[in-house]
Amino acid sequence: MSSPPDLKTSQTLFRDLMRAPEGVEPGARQLVGEGRLESTDLSFLVRGDARLGPAARLDIYAGMYFYRLRDSLAEDFPKTVAVIGGARFHNLITDFLLVHPSGSWSLRFTGVPLAGFIATHPLSREFPFLADLARLEWARIESFDDENAEPIPRDRIARLGEDGIGRLRLGLVPACRLLEVEYAVAPLWLAIERGNAPRADLGNNTEAAVASEGFEEIPPVRITKPDRAAGFIRVWRHGFRVFHRTMRSDEHACLVRLRDAGGTLPEVGDIILEHLGREEGAGGAEGKDGLQEEATRRMAGLFELWLSEGLLTEL
Repeated sequence: MSSPPDLKTSQTLFRDLMRAPEGVEPGARQLVGEGRLESTDLSFLVRGDARLGPAARLDIYAGMYFYRLRDSLAEDFPKTVAVIGGARFHNLITDFLLVHPSGSWSLRFTGVPLAGFIATHPLSREFPFLADLARLEWARIESFDDENAEPIPRDRIARLGEDGIGRLRLGLVPACRLLEVEYAVAPLWLAIERGNAPRADLGNNTEAAVASEGFEEIPPVRITKPDRAAGFIRVWRHGFRVFHRTMRSDEHACLVRLRDAGGTLPEVGDIILEHLGREEGAGGAEGKDGLQEEATRRMAGLFELWLSEGLLTEL
């Protein structure tokens, strides 16, 4: 190269060489072919010596870069690692980063598109539930990191009285995610978390589960593949802990309403009543009265549950 490029160009070339799928030397040849480099001499980026030339030194950086991304993703998706094992996860992330290279200075956002990528990956033919499992894991990451909001305290509810509670405008705390899944992945997540696997350290975000050395030797766990059963899961943070649980369709619909637009308890009750009517079918005034009572009981039970789990805010 006749003259060294400016700093921004050098940084861009360095980044692209780090991401070159076949290694630094083939990546440099490709950049020459694209007219972005004059030659494969990379000494303007890093100095070589008698032991290692510039390309070989850059290859060390490139390897470190990939393994750091892979290990970070393994830390975010330990249950996914547990199901398919270290070798397959390594290959999955290799494919993933070719399509979705990291676009942020922070490792935190690398896994945003992973669940969607898994849904289109050949692995999904053998593990059709894997994308839902990854979505659950990522929802837990997002809920842990999301902004804090003060849940409605019980003493506030106690002071309002029945009429005041009915007029209270409710919202959902930001650190909550609502998922629609095709497979029953919540029991699978719990089984791995409890260590029902050949390696009890998998699924607990331990260093052993994500260390580069020996990572590809991590065996897959023995699992019972979950049934295909469409359902709903909510993930939320309460204090400094993240929880998740499955939901019925009426609870999911109520929480979607509270998340998107807010609502009062009577409005929540109308949503529950509508779902009960579709599920059971009401005939005559007596049937409707029975459904109304059931909807009221259901609404009261959900309200108590949401309060206890710190899901509700006052709008």
